[in-house]
Amino acid sequence: MLRAAELLTSLPSSDLTYGSDTEVDSPMSDAPPPQTPVRTPPKDRIEAQLEAREIHKFLLAKTYFDCREYERCAAVFLPGTLPKGSMNTSSPQSAKAKSAAKGKAKVGTPTKAKFPLESISGLSQKALFLALYAKYIAGEKRKDEESEMILGPQDGGVTMNKELNGISTILEEWFSSLASNGRQGQGWLEYLYGIVLAKGKNEKQAKQWFIRSVHLYPYNWGAWQELSSLFGTVEEVSLCPFQVLFRTNSE
Repeated sequence: MLRAAELLTSLPSSDLTYGSDTEVDSPMSDAPPPQTPVRTPPKDRIEAQLEAREIHKFLLAKTYFDCREYERCAAVFLPGTLPKGSMNTSSPQSAKAKSAAKGKAKVGTPTKAKFPLESISGLSQKALFLALYAKYIAGEKRKDEESEMILGPQDGGVTMNKELNGISTILEEWFSSLASNGRQGQGWLEYLYGIVLAKGKNEKQAKQWFIRSVHLYPYNWGAWQELSSLFGTVEEVSLCPFQVLFRTNSE
């Protein structure tokens, strides 16, 4: 399977349309995408075109992921190294508001490394999520290995996932440009950003991003599980706008 995926990506790529393995000029290019029993958020035209163009590379990256080759999976779409720097555990909106405020920065304010948005602007959200999630899993695996080498399998909490900083930087840059590039969130990158915030001990912001994720895609069971682990009481659940989610999906 892996060899077949690698050979497929070596073939000349054509500009494919969503849901079709034919070229744009083919009569089959106007065929509608296959119907699925699960409701998914509608994809804008830009997202559909990006997914169709990178389908061969996505199959290769997904094969690497299934083989647990997480670094190679991420390198398919993110060949360069992720940006370094301290992780910002606040949302992009709040970070932007803080930077606009007057006065000196507080002591301990993390410094963020800049990331060229052009390097990921041509990726679909599906591909970007797979690459960043693979980086996250690779970081978690490396963290566990380092913890066992230093302390032992029963000790933890000392080492951290070193990939979180770069993932956080990329996601913040991507969300900051979301309104200007005419694209719509699908819930998966929001879910991953919630994980990053939760790992950074910013549970309040993590809840907001997980809720945003399930609003966009309610069938992501992982987001619901993360939310259940963050809520401590029934009162906290009652304060969240879940009724808006259920009313929207029932209409």
